[in-house]
Amino acid sequence: MAANPNDDEEVFDDTPAFIDMNSAVEVDVPDANVDDADDDDAMMDDEAMADADEALASKMEGAPPTPAAIVDQSKATFNSHTDAVYAVASHYDLMTHTLSIASGGGDDRAYLHHVTTSAAADGTPQLAQTTAPLSHPHTDSISCVAFNTPYIDADVSGKVQKNLLAVGSYDGSIVLYDPSNGDLVTVLEGPSDVEWTTFHPKGGTVLLAGSVADGTIWMYHCPSKSCLQVFVGHEGGVTAGAFTPDGKLVVTVGQDGTCRVWAPKTGMSKHVFRLMEQLGGVGDGQPGPGLTCLAVGGGQDGKMAICGGEDGKAYVVHVSGKKLVATLPHFEVKQQQQQHIGDGMDDEDMEEEARSVEAVGFCPPDVPGTAGWCATGGVDGVLKVWNISSGAAQLRQRCAREDRPDSGITRLRWHASLPLVLCSYTDGTVGAWDARSGGMVGSMT
Repeated sequence: MAANPNDDEEVFDDTPAFIDMNSAVEVDVPDANVDDADDDDAMMDDEAMADADEALASKMEGAPPTPAAIVDQSKATFNSHTDAVYAVASHYDLMTHTLSIASGGGDDRAYLHHVTTSAAADGTPQLAQTTAPLSHPHTDSISCVAFNTPYIDADVSGKVQKNLLAVGSYDGSIVLYDPSNGDLVTVLEGPSDVEWTTFHPKGGTVLLAGSVADGTIWMYHCPSKSCLQVFVGHEGGVTAGAFTPDGKLVVTVGQDGTCRVWAPKTGMSKHVFRLMEQLGGVGDGQPGPGLTCLAVGGGQDGKMAICGGEDGKAYVVHVSGKKLVATLPHFEVKQQQQQHIGDGMDDEDMEEEARSVEAVGFCPPDVPGTAGWCATGGVDGVLKVWNISSGAAQLRQRCAREDRPDSGITRLRWHASLPLVLCSYTDGTVGAWDARSGGMVGSMT
């Protein structure tokens, strides 16, 4: 039975399943000796067949390769979200062997996951995992999540503070939960939207949150559920922020191309690094390139900050010395032009091509032989390792994937005690790179 695409009625094939000799028709068959000079119209000669094969091979050579099947290498998988996951934070408890994970996404939901490791009777490690939805009914995507647990031991008051999980959303709400059971503690109201959150490194009782919609930064005292300061000064959205490791300063970066240093106690601006003013932007009424990401804690005194920009560069500043230490030229214009020379891209296309630096980070001081090292990652899919110990930008390694060079880097993180950099990519892969040799030591999918 064959279906007629233009009619809903069924059409039956009534061709006989056998030959009826009464309906057979005699046909003339050409003699084999007849001149076949006109056979070129009916059959391709060897030369034509060769040309067709060559054309097909050429077409197939230029066709995009069939994507390889993704192998799930994870030890545990959580399928709670129904939309993209935008934020993830975790903390591992050495005493209970429990990994706590918070996640938030475009489905306006946040979840708390726990993975506990135990040993079976034969010594084989076993994983037990649980997932609980967090209760607050958000009306927009979850943008950020953060635990204060790593900072509780450093409380200057000597009092053991409460473990907290902060969940920020584009609906402007900041919700605090108990990470042990997911119980709601309180809801903090503040900016028009919440782009990022971070806890104070001394005790974890103070929370910092930044907004892209209104360009403000809010600082809260979690035990009293009160707002301590509102930092105002950015002329555009605030894309990232952090306390310095000693907790004495606040550093923020924004879409206005500035890196700003604040005094937490007074809320006053200590210094403004106008890193992109010369490229246009707020000053001339036209939107210019902004700063996208931030990392603090660099240098021997921990007072260096590095921020990535949409102009393809990263900037290292000393927040106490109020000095621009180095400019790191991450994006390679010449190399990109060489890669696309066969694509017919002109200079205008190259100027419009995305070149933003999306991830930055300093190598931890506990990694031996890496003093002054930092890393940058961009939408060009390249990870670069730099040495700024001499005050100049020295490129040590350029790390790029050969299998998917078009996959951009979204985040990077240095290993706490090894010279390794972990990078997440837009194709869902996580790569581990040796910062000394520049080689990939592992790929996780």
